Amino acid sequence: MLKIDSVELSFDGRQVISGCYLNVVKGETVGLLGRNGSGKSSLLKIIFGALQAQYKHLKIDDIYVKSGFLTKEIAYLPQERFLPFFLLVKELLMPIERFKDEEAIYKLRDKRLRDLSEGELRIVECFWVLSLGANYILLDEPFKGLSPLNIEIVQKHIQQCKINKGIIITDHTYQPLFEVADRLVLMHNNSIYNINSLKDLVLYKYLPSI
Repeated sequence: MLKIDSVELSFDGRQVISGCYLNVVKGETVGLLGRNGSGKSSLLKIIFGALQAQYKHLKIDDIYVKSGFLTKEIAYLPQERFLPFFLLVKELLMPIERFKDEEAIYKLRDKRLRDLSEGELRIVECFWVLSLGANYILLDEPFKGLSPLNIEIVQKHIQQCKINKGIIITDHTYQPLFEVADRLVLMHNNSIYNINSLKDLVLYKYLPSI
């Protein structure tokens, strides 16, 4: 299990996260909802170690962890471009033959990352991060800029990969996460709340009355 507790984060005197708790186990996908600016991305960066919180308590399999990326147990997909543009898709996703049944990926095999569209690059980034050996995967808005068809492709791959991984996915819209997550939580008022139905999203004013 990966779990983070008692997170405190402030920027210029403004509290962004206060005392929140989040966990994920292998074989589970957790959807992390929240409005823009709610702290979703910051929380993933804190877990990975790309952002320093004022305080956090991070554990992997009951062992205290100071920085997630140093353990090699955690892989992270940021919202920003992060892969070298000169690489060929088939160099990044080796061996590329394992993706023969995924036309959306395999047809790009001879292209360089710099020649991909935003949507194509996002799919490749998602597949690469999910293919890493890490036991826990953090995906920050993996569906951003994707067509409905490509969202389904990424959702399918997430479902396949979660068999032996714990996955946390952020998004600011709830529909893609409802379809792929085993459990939903919402960042609201600097903290995290469990979401069991759409009524809970209304309760926390994430959605208007339904």
